[in-house]
Amino acid sequence: MASRRLVQLSNEHWIVLNIKRSTVHHLQRCCVHSRIKEDLEDENFKVLNILRDKDVKRFKWEKPPDVRTLSRADCMKTDMNWTSVWPTKAPFRWGSVPLPIRQGYRKKEYKLSAGKYGNAELVKIPNFLHLTPPHIKTHCQAIKKFCTEFPSELKNREIRKANFPLEVITSDYVTCGTSIRDPRSREVTVNVDLSVLKFDEHSVTKIKKLAGDKMDEKAMTLQLKSDRCPVRKQNFDFNVYTLTALYYESQEKEDWEDEMEESDWVKYQWDKTQSKKKILKLKHRIQQINSGEKTDLASSVSKSDPSVSVVDTEDDIQSYKSAFSNLKDEGDSRETLNAYKQSVLKLLKL
Repeated sequence: MASRRLVQLSNEHWIVLNIKRSTVHHLQRCCVHSRIKEDLEDENFKVLNILRDKDVKRFKWEKPPDVRTLSRADCMKTDMNWTSVWPTKAPFRWGSVPLPIRQGYRKKEYKLSAGKYGNAELVKIPNFLHLTPPHIKTHCQAIKKFCTEFPSELKNREIRKANFPLEVITSDYVTCGTSIRDPRSREVTVNVDLSVLKFDEHSVTKIKKLAGDKMDEKAMTLQLKSDRCPVRKQNFDFNVYTLTALYYESQEKEDWEDEMEESDWVKYQWDKTQSKKKILKLKHRIQQINSGEKTDLASSVSKSDPSVSVVDTEDDIQSYKSAFSNLKDEGDSRETLNAYKQSVLKLLKL
């Protein structure tokens, strides 16, 4: 115990001195107090003990020792079969998982999150402890006897595409929630290769117009997707119904379709234009000049039909037809104009 006293120096400054009392001083004080107490008790006078004895022991709380028994996770071996510990879907149990898992909020950044012992945060979130590689391997071995090998003849993609033009795509989802139903599993996508349906030019043009963005013109495939029905089978039946309606509707030809003008065409049809007749006449005239016939253009055209002597399947005519059709459909661009120029030079043999 220490006491403070003020001491005045010669320059009229005050300083504070801490004077520590020795143990002898306390002993002398206790002895005097006990002697006065004995004298007063002899005179039958109750003494008021203001200074309590320091020998009285006060209660001090101590942390009890950790007497938690060993859990199942502490006794597990490293080569134990995990499928027998966690066979099916179940909430997290800290006593069965021998992993140092932590989850929870950290009050300070340098501290770790709460451990797995009694941690309710690990129970809230889903776990996939029942879908580990040993589980999947065991499940596959169990259902292997119900499966057959994939046919070796169908490993080629072209063969599968020719024999199975209808492709159905569905998805199954695994969840650890309260329900085994996932709303996304009802979606059904049907892909159809239109090349096996043997459409004519009119049917292809019409089904492109009816399908809209569901049609892939480059791959010539039709993709139908449905998720409006609550059951997967209903969505599949709806896609098949839509495909059937598109097929038969594209085969129908209305009377007004024959009356369509060139400005109403969805795709430019070179065979129905005057350009084809002029090119065939020009090709016929070139053949006459090369053969040495001396006839004027008017008489040669009037006497014979150029479509009879000139075959429109020649390479120069087909290249001109493709270039001119692309120029009409895609518009003016550097590529289309250059292709049209090269086709004209090839046709005139320049």
